[in-house]
Amino acid sequence: MKCQITVIAIVASFITTSLLAQPANREIVNQSIEWAAITSNIKVSKKLTVIAEGQFRYARDFEPMQFQARTGLEIKLNDHFSIVPFGYVYTWNHKYGKQPATFENNEHRLWEQVSYSHAFGRISLDHRLRLEQRFIQEHSVTTEGDLIDEGYGNKQNRLRYRFMAKIPINNATIQPNTWFVALYDEVFVSWGKKVSFHEPDQNRIFGGLGYEFSKKITCQGGLFYQMQIKENGAKQENNVGFQIQVNYNLVLLKTE
Repeated sequence: MKCQITVIAIVASFITTSLLAQPANREIVNQSIEWAAITSNIKVSKKLTVIAEGQFRYARDFEPMQFQARTGLEIKLNDHFSIVPFGYVYTWNHKYGKQPATFENNEHRLWEQVSYSHAFGRISLDHRLRLEQRFIQEHSVTTEGDLIDEGYGNKQNRLRYRFMAKIPINNATIQPNTWFVALYDEVFVSWGKKVSFHEPDQNRIFGGLGYEFSKKITCQGGLFYQMQIKENGAKQENNVGFQIQVNYNLVLLKTE
């Protein structure tokens, strides 16, 4: 298993390196972003956790970029593995930045994932593989200039792999009253009838500090980079800024 995980990490690093190589014939823009997320993991039994999450994403001096409401049911298989057999997201997409979309096409999304977590000395490692079925809204304009909602007929699929590491600073493990370093890298690949660019099309890299106040509340924030290639491969955003994440965990099951 350790050998397999090492291979996955090496492949992800190779893909990330290839993503950072930016073709000269692609229209590339650089802009700032500010992302925030609030996540609540609601434990309803020893094996089942309900996920509730809100994402608030801004570009260029808090210009609305994208908002998300996410939920899902996570099943703990053992101390290392967990799965989400079903999840749902609604995404509000805004026209923003230096390469704005033609329309504000929102999105329904289904998702599933498998996670594997383990330790390497003091370092906590987490591998997450997520599959998404995306139903993206489409609009058109009549000759008279009227906007027509064509529904959510643009179906796409996406595979995401994230590698995360957390390193405690003032304690041997991450526990209440612990500072830690957090790092992650996530790579995206999309496919579907209306996707013409079939190489990895997005990469997210984060590095920052976190603090666990208690078993219920953990916060982390730091520098964030998002590279996003548009569907046809001719345009690309290099977005650099900061990201803040707050986790609030609830335990509803009764303890003796």
